[in-house]
Amino acid sequence: MEGKAALRLLRYILVLWRFYTMVKQTMNVAKGIGMGVLAGVTVAAIGTKAMSGGRKKARVMKKNAGKAIHTVGNLIGDVERMLK
Repeated sequence: MEGKAALRLLRYILVLWRFYTMVKQTMNVAKGIGMGVLAGVTVAAIGTKAMSGGRKKARVMKKNAGKAIHTVGNLIGDVERMLK
């Protein structure tokens, strides 16, 4: 009887370990996709403003884009902490 209980406990531990590993991998993929989308949008926005306006508009746009990147990075970090 004790052998069956030990095997059952081991099986439950392995299942929980698999779920934990899967969640960690999913978060890494989600962070990568989020950062890629953010980088693409930032480059497109800076490029559009730089082509249509003067140097001052491009500088302000770069500053705003930097703030947006920082904010989204914090948001992704917060979501990651919520899923832990």
